[in-house]
Amino acid sequence: MLNIWLAGFTMPSDSVRTYYKNGEFITYCELDVKAPKSIMNEVVSDYIYQSKYDLDKLFEWALSDMKLRTEKDKLIVFNFKSTRYDKENDLIKGIGDVEVPGVVNFPNIHVDSRMTKAYLKNNKTRVRIEVMYSDAFLRKTTGVFYAMPENEQNSRISLETKVQFGWFFNIFITQTAFRSIMEWRFHQMMQNIRDEAERRYSLQQSTQKK
Repeated sequence: MLNIWLAGFTMPSDSVRTYYKNGEFITYCELDVKAPKSIMNEVVSDYIYQSKYDLDKLFEWALSDMKLRTEKDKLIVFNFKSTRYDKENDLIKGIGDVEVPGVVNFPNIHVDSRMTKAYLKNNKTRVRIEVMYSDAFLRKTTGVFYAMPENEQNSRISLETKVQFGWFFNIFITQTAFRSIMEWRFHQMMQNIRDEAERRYSLQQSTQKK
């Protein structure tokens, strides 16, 4: 468990690490954010809402610079097309293409996921993400995101993901390949969330000074 490893080690202020065990890639990312709890909670709420109802808006900030819409890549090309929220079953139903250039193309892969938010007693905000179904690319994926206040003006965010790939992708995705395919994207998303929170906080402070 990463929690055991972290108990005896202080993570840098912006860090990402990946470990492989029993067919599962475990990534841990942690960043400092110069924004208070109230701003962080707004950003997290917008992330969840836009994941369900406004994917294009989410691409403007949280998913920007992540090469998820047909941008060229040597190993895998992603095209994250759309999401639809199934309110009755509390599922975010996503559709996208995955291509291994020059090898194989998987069009219209369906990924159903569930995203839940909770406010914990220790003043943390937790978002749990779980892939409930995937056609081919993913076998099992979970993510746990935390936003925790450091003081009145600063926060810390962390993300732990566990990824198991489907049979075809599991054949060739090594730990080195995983870093080039997934790890940097997790890190980029966390940086995007941090940057958005800091942007909003800066705007709030500027408005209050007027």
